[in-house]
Amino acid sequence: MPDMLPQVLIFHLPVGASQPEIKARYYELVRIHHPDAPYGRDLSPAIRRSQFQAITAAYDSLRGKRGSGTDGPVDIYREEILRRKRAWAAHEEACRRSGHPWEDQHGQKWKASADDRWKDRIILIIGIMALGAGLGPVFVLPSYSASRQAHLSASRNLAQARSEAREFGEEQRREISKRVKGFKEQQAQERSADKSSSSPS
Repeated sequence: MPDMLPQVLIFHLPVGASQPEIKARYYELVRIHHPDAPYGRDLSPAIRRSQFQAITAAYDSLRGKRGSGTDGPVDIYREEILRRKRAWAAHEEACRRSGHPWEDQHGQKWKASADDRWKDRIILIIGIMALGAGLGPVFVLPSYSASRQAHLSASRNLAQARSEAREFGEEQRREISKRVKGFKEQQAQERSADKSSSSPS
């Protein structure tokens, strides 16, 4: 009966529940009782954490996993920190045994000496010179390409066409005003002739 306590008391599942049912109920309980969930904001952080740990321990028990040998709830954070420390120690030991090129036999890391730093400066100077050689013609030399020449020619032609159109327009205006003036004079003469012929003498 002690193995069935988590299933009955915490998960509220029947005794013969399947693993998918246990997993679904676990996700439901975690969504509700997770320390960061909004449902338990009125509880203290210690109570929320202990509830979450009890649910996790019950789930591990129902899956057949055991904790770290303690009878209480498993501290997953402590277990993760210990696992990472063990992994880092194993990594350092493997590096020491394999003799990486950046470490010598005594485990001291390789550092660039003053004699090797001049190479970095030369590479930097060559890079700056290459950049200057690539961008120099853009800023120093004027670019008279075919497209620029075509653009200048088109702008000159446009200015000339505008000037000619302006002169033609002025000439047309003068001609029209001359015709209007002649037409008005002709009408005035016709009116005066009509007046003189219609007036009784």
